[in-house]
Amino acid sequence: MIYKGQFFPTKKDLKRLVRHFAIRQNFEWKVKKSNKTTLHLVCLMGNCMWKLRAVRRDEGTYFQVRSFVNGHTCPLEEIHRRHRQASTVIIGDVIAPRLQQQDG
Repeated sequence: MIYKGQFFPTKKDLKRLVRHFAIRQNFEWKVKKSNKTTLHLVCLMGNCMWKLRAVRRDEGTYFQVRSFVNGHTCPLEEIHRRHRQASTVIIGDVIAPRLQQQDG
């Protein structure tokens, strides 16, 4: 779950959660702006309203979500299927718990 005002220890942690979110919601995003203090993501479909903007807090390395629009205005049938966010790390995060043995 992502919401406005949410804190993340690092930008890497924030991007990992957004990747999982995109795979579950079946859409792709791209980076509009990224530097040491800002992360701005938008939907891959150019005219869609989905966006996320987070900034680093002055006190440390924590990133805070400043704005999050979770409404897609792009047609669902045009959402891409190749999932550019589906890296090996993210796939591993999804599959690993299913493959762990229980009770030895």
